[in-house]
Formats: sequence, C-alpha cells, structure tokens
Amino acid sequence: MSKTDEDQIILDAAKKFRNEAHAYWQPIYDQGLYDKEFVTLEGAQWDKHALQKRKHEGKPTLEINLVRAYVQQQINTMRQNRPQAKVVPVDSDADPEIAEILGGLIKDVEEASNFENALDTAAANQVHSAVGFYRIVTDYVDEHSFNQEPRFQAIVNPQAVFIDPLSKELDGSDMTRALVCEWVELEELRAQYGKDLVPDNFDYASNPVWFNTTHNAVCVAEYFYKEQVKDTLYRLADGTTVLKSNLETELPPELIIAERSTTRTEVKWAKVTASKVLEKGVFPGKWIPIFPVYGEVTWIENKRHIFSLVHFAKDAQRLFNYWKSTEAHILQKNQDEMTIVDDRGIADFEEWKNPSSAVYLRFKGTDENGNPIPYPQKIGAAAPPVGILNAAQSAQQLIPDILNMHNPTMGQEVNNQSGRAIGLLQRQADTAQFHFQDNVNKTIRHSARVLIGLFPILYDTEMVRRIIGNDGDSELVKLNAKPQTPDEEEKAINGILNDVTVGRFDVRMDTGPAFNTQREESFALMMQLVQTNPNLFNIIADLMIANSPLLNSKEIAERVKMLVPAQALGKDSIDPAQAKAQIQQLDQVVQKMTADMTALQQQLQDKNADRNLEMMKVELQARKDIEVAQINAASRADVQELRSVAELLKQQMLGVKDLLSQVPPQWLQNGDSTDNYEPGEFDKNDPNEPTETNEPQDFSQLDEPDPPPNMSQQAPQEPPQDGGFLMPDETDQQNFAPEPSQFGDSAMATDENLFPSLGNGEQQ
Repeated sequence: MSKTDEDQIILDAAKKFRNEAHAYWQPIYDQGLYDKEFVTLEGAQWDKHALQKRKHEGKPTLEINLVRAYVQQQINTMRQNRPQAKVVPVDSDADPEIAEILGGLIKDVEEASNFENALDTAAANQVHSAVGFYRIVTDYVDEHSFNQEPRFQAIVNPQAVFIDPLSKELDGSDMTRALVCEWVELEELRAQYGKDLVPDNFDYASNPVWFNTTHNAVCVAEYFYKEQVKDTLYRLADGTTVLKSNLETELPPELIIAERSTTRTEVKWAKVTASKVLEKGVFPGKWIPIFPVYGEVTWIENKRHIFSLVHFAKDAQRLFNYWKSTEAHILQKNQDEMTIVDDRGIADFEEWKNPSSAVYLRFKGTDENGNPIPYPQKIGAAAPPVGILNAAQSAQQLIPDILNMHNPTMGQEVNNQSGRAIGLLQRQADTAQFHFQDNVNKTIRHSARVLIGLFPILYDTEMVRRIIGNDGDSELVKLNAKPQTPDEEEKAINGILNDVTVGRFDVRMDTGPAFNTQREESFALMMQLVQTNPNLFNIIADLMIANSPLLNSKEIAERVKMLVPAQALGKDSIDPAQAKAQIQQLDQVVQKMTADMTALQQQLQDKNADRNLEMMKVELQARKDIEVAQINAASRADVQELRSVAELLKQQMLGVKDLLSQVPPQWLQNGDSTDNYEPGEFDKNDPNEPTETNEPQDFSQLDEPDPPPNMSQQAPQEPPQDGGFLMPDETDQQNFAPEPSQFGDSAMATDENLFPSLGNGEQQ
C-alpha cells in the first residue's frame, strides 16, 4: 500500500468518525452549553419572546442569579478537596520504593505542566455544562534534548472534542477513537504545511464543519485510534516474558522455552484536515490520552443522559425571577400617593398632565352653573400583594430543595443550631453533589495510570529526575542507574537502581482537603488541645510548629524536636525499615572503626617498639653511667693506694741512697767482674742483680726505681667491679702506707699525671 492510499484511508476514517460522534454528542453538548449560558450570560434566564414582550410593555425582567452561587460553591469545594494519586505495587516484582518514586514523578508532571489549571477548567465545564476534558501530550524536554516527557494540557472548549460513542466507562478508559478539533487560519496553516493544503477542487459548501468561509479558517483535527497489531510472545528460561517486537536482536533458541501468537494495542495518531493528512505517528502507551470529566450520568436503556448541576434548577430560577419582576412592577406602580380629582376642575389646566413636575397646580372650584366642585384628595400607596411575595419566597426555596444544598452552606443564619448540627448540614450539602467530585477522582486515577505506562517508555535511559511529595518537598533521584554506593547496591534490582520498567503498579485516590488546608485544620485543632491541656505542648510542640503558618516552620520544628522527650517521639519503638537502615549505617560505622582500630594498633605497636627501644637505650645508658661511676670510684681508690705505695717506695729509695753512699768506692769502679764474687752473693734470679756491662753503673742518676720484688713477681689481675685493684690478703712486707693526713688531695682518674715525681717530691 502506498503512502497516499494509507493517508486516504486514515482521512476517510477520521471524517466518518467525526460525523458519527457529532451526531451522538452534539445534543448533549447543546444542552450543556445552554445550561452554562443560563448561569453565565445576561438575559439567558428569560425566554427570548417573553423578554421582548416585557420590554415592550415596560415591565421589568429581573435576573437574580441564585443558582450561580450554588455552582461556584460546588466548584470551590472541589478545588479545596484536590485528590492525590497514590501508586501501589501489584505483583511481587513491584518494589514499594519504586511505587513512591512513580508517585513523585506523577506529582512532578502535575507541577511542571500546571495540572491544577487543566483540572479546574475541566471541572468547571463539568459543573456548568455536564462535560469537561483535559489531555496528556508528550514533548521534548527542551530544544537541546532528545528526551521526551509527558505534560497535562487543558481543553477549554469541550464541544471541540468527540470521543467514542461506545465508550461507557466514567473515566473514558475504554474509548477506541477520539477527535480533538481546532480552528486555524488558512494562511497560518499554509505557511506551516505548504500551499497545497486545500486543493482547488475542494467543495467548501459541502464541508461546513471542516472549513469556515466567514473567518477563512480550517478545522484541524487530531485523530486518535487504536489498532490491534499481531505479535509473538516469548517465555524465556528465567521465567520472564517478552514481545518479539520489543527485541532488538533475535534471541538464541535455547533461551526460549515457549512462544505463542498474540496481539498488542497500538495508539496511532494523525493530524488531518478535510483534504489532507498533515502528520501521523504512534502515541506511546496503550490508552488514548483524552480524559472526559462527566457530570451526572444517567442511562435510560442504551441512551446516555448527562446533566450539569443547574439543569434541574433552571425552572425554579425562572419562576423566582418572574415573581420578583412582578413584585417590582407592582411596587413601582404603587410607590407614590394617588390623587383623586374631578375632571371638571382640571379640564382647562395643562399641569395636571404631569402634576409631579409642576410648580403649582390650578383648580376650578365651580362648574358652569356655579355649583361647587370637590377639591382634589390624596390617598395612600397600595400595599404590596401578599400572594406575590409568598410566591417569590416559595420559588427561592425550591432552588436549594432541588439541588439538595441547604443551610448553612449558603451563608444563612445558624446561631440557633449547635456545632454538630451545622456539621451535619454541611456534610449533607457535600454528599448531595458528591458524584461530581467522584467522577473527577475516577478520571484523575485513569490519567495517573496512563502516566505510569508512559514512564517506562519515555524514561528508559539513565537519568536524574525530580520527584515531589504530597507536602510539596522535592528531591532528585537516579533512574535506571548503576549503583555507586553500598546503599544503592542494596536498593538496586537486578543490578539497576530505580528501574521503573520492572513490576506492575496501580493507582488509588486519596481524597480530602488539600495539604495546606489539612495543615491549617490540624494546627487549629492542636491549638485547642493545648489550650485544654497545656502539658501537651511539651509533647507536640514540634508538630504544632510544623503545621503553623510560619515561614520557617520546618526549620523551627527541627530545632524544637530536639527538646521533645524521646518517649514522645517513639524512639523506644522499633520501625523495621528505620531499624534496617540504622543497622546498615552501624555496620558501615563498625567496619570503619575496625579499620581505624587496626591502623591505630599498628601505629601503637610501632610506637611501643620505638618506646621499648628508647627504654632499652635509657637503661643501657643508665647501666653505663653506673659502671662508669663505679670505675671512677674504684679508680680514685686505686690512685690513693698507688700514691701511698709510691710514697713508700720513695722513702725506701732514699734509704737505698743512704746505703749506697756507705759502699766502698772500689765497689763502684769498673774492672771488677762478677766472676770475682762468690756464688750465692747475688741471687741469679734476683731482678736487682746488676747486668754485665763494661761501663760503670751510676746509681746516683737513678730516678725511677724498679717495682718491689714481691710486686713485680705477681701476675696481673683484673680489677674487681666494686673496688680497686686486688691486693693480697696477707703479705710478708711490712705496711709502710702513710696515713691519709700525710698527703694532700687525692688525684682523680682524669688527672694527666697519676704518679708523683720521685726526684724532688713534686708533681710534674
């Protein structure tokens, strides 16, 4: 099939569907439009013929628009009770943390695309005209990005949307076709799509719904339709299933354990005019992204009826306007006093034609015959008709009776009623029209499901996205990312962090007042509790400040929380999720502390070894100092002993000199040989025996005598560790050691001359 043939099939199908949908929905749209104009446009609450007739007769046509107040009350109540979509896991593969992330992504899309405006527009059309719409579109993040993201978009004119007449679900989830129309100027469209947009043979007269000759505008329609595409489903060896169309390459046969033929739903999209297909493509997901918001839906056999809030209250409003206008007309006619005159007395005076504007009034007192004419007399204004007043009051009461929206919701006096009674009346008014709010909730839930189906398709790469909580706080999360930390590795599924493509999820709605409204109500209630029991403030002080309207309430609450008792914070109870996180943190802390202790122990061992070495050095130094001191002490004692011995030897040598001076001179002359002496005269082993020499010995020049025989013959001994030199315990030699008082100061071991000179008795 050629492209031209394919475009022609799409074009014919779109035009045919528009005709069918227009025939089905247009009566509903016309009725809703009339209801909307009834409470909005001036003069819409009067029949056109009756309005012209009353104006011609000079009768007032008042419009006291009571139903509009009820409409605005319903709309504002719905704005105060904005529902929140909460994502919940469905199967075992769905992670609760991923469900929270998906909920945050939905909230992010709502914030980024101003979803409140789109929803408020649809809800206002629902209340005013029975049907409203909003939609979801996909667009690139910016002009420099290839990533697309979903966006909510408002539909201001609900009469420009035609959905599948066979759709019966209140959220429109079962529709298979939809058409969104928009009027665009022909020149603007030609500048964008080319000059051949409308062919020359196009019949404008037969296509008034596609071409507006008055404004030279073309109807451009976005046509959505579902197609069932054949595909093959594989069951893999690991138990997972996958469609063949989703595979980039063929799988090995050993990985496929089963396969079957199936069909998958594709949502196709085309932008068309009456004569040409401008664009076409495939919308991601399996639902058409058009969301109807119905009013009151009633089925009679196979015919659907949809009503706005004011539909059944219009007659009561008309009746109230009529009786109030009649009452005003009668009171206008009878508001002044009436004057009764005799026409004979005023016949010739022009001022009586408009007596209220005359400065003076003339009157003829007698007639032609001279008979007196009665003077003019005034009578009081006519009383308001009681029947008309009762009729207007009854018509006014009919409006809240029909809508079932009674006091005190409309600001009536409730001083004689208790607070509980007022609350019951308020609840009655809220539940009377709750089906409007409930239909909004159903549609929001369906649009949240559509977003959950779009996220795996649009957010299929590693990225960082913003998520927003119900309290408005935002944070950044990684999607489809590889874990970088142990904490991320624990949260990862199949090695991927925050994989939004795994698991099945559903949506449920949390209805009620908006978060700010709930916070204000909570703060007011806690204030009442504290006033009743002031001791509660120490327990709930952080919660009170967090819900207060202070600008820095969160920061102040965090500081005040440190002053709240631990039992009040529930710190003695165990939260499994929190305990798990704390255990993980403690494990990391223990691992770090263990590593630190190991390093410290190693450092301590090194320091202990250094310290032991230093102690050994100190101990060795001390022992060395002790031994040196002992040696010094021993040396001083030996020096004293040696000085004593030297002094004794000196005295002995002096005695020898005296002895030699008495020897005969011939003994001192040369020429005598030892052979002349008898043996035994000198001991041959005597060290003092004179040596053989040819030269005479001069003993007078002897300065240093040889040591005594008894000392020179002894073998040298090691000095003791605790004293001086070893001396024999007993000796045959007489002790000639002088007393200590006989010599001066003792010499130290460090003196340069340890021995005194024997020549002159003085130290050298």
